[in-house]
Amino acid sequence: MGKVRVLDRSEARSALDFLERAPEEHLFLTSKLAEFGMDRRRLGRLLAHLGADGEIDGLCLDGGTVFVTRSAPEALPAFVRELGRLRRASSLVGPTFEAMGLYVGLSQRYGEMWSSCSNVRERQPLMLLDEPCAVDGDPRVRQLVDADYESYLQASVDMYTAEIGASPFKYGPGYETFVLQRLRGADAYGIVEDGEVIFKADLGPRHLDQVQLQGVWLRPDLRGRGLAVPALAQMLRDVQRRFPRVSLYVNDFNHAAIRTYERLGFRTVGSLSTVHY
Repeated sequence: MGKVRVLDRSEARSALDFLERAPEEHLFLTSKLAEFGMDRRRLGRLLAHLGADGEIDGLCLDGGTVFVTRSAPEALPAFVRELGRLRRASSLVGPTFEAMGLYVGLSQRYGEMWSSCSNVRERQPLMLLDEPCAVDGDPRVRQLVDADYESYLQASVDMYTAEIGASPFKYGPGYETFVLQRLRGADAYGIVEDGEVIFKADLGPRHLDQVQLQGVWLRPDLRGRGLAVPALAQMLRDVQRRFPRVSLYVNDFNHAAIRTYERLGFRTVGSLSTVHY
């Protein structure tokens, strides 16, 4: 029987070594650990399950997002006990088996605090593009800048609300800062016509040669016209100069999006799950 404990600063490298064994599945946590180290104010508590040999065989981030990694089966009930009754997180994410197992375990043990949520995405195919995108691009796509902020913010809010079923402002006013940081970090791409962002896509977590594609959105009245594939292709051509490996995850019921990504060369390499509170 293993045990759970909170890792300290000296163990960051051991945690990264474990995370890098599943680079696509663990990218969210790997990128945070690489950026923040074990700073609990910025990362949260990093729980490790240690096997009989004393080696890490599962990790769970207890922060604004609970993120659980690929883990030994006995790690999940141990993480449930350590997370406890009080939920601080606004979401729970991880590889499907572990994330859904943790959600069910927390819900059964602690009830409504963990079971009551906005939505559960039980299976989200995890897709990877690791060869150059060979599709012709739309030359209108460019990196968005500060001057695009208002329209980009509105597009981001529309995308989030349609995806989650609630406004990002339900958690407070911080979403504007998050959007502005993406602009200033050169992580936002889009098509702007007459001062309006009509297509956008963002870069999220990254580590070494991999980055995650997020926030893909096309104005609703323009959908179904074949615009998304060339727009994304143009973005990916630029992104892959810096990050040859681009991953994403998508809801399994979004068949149109999955077909779009497959046309661009993405292939399914795993599955994540998300619970939004």
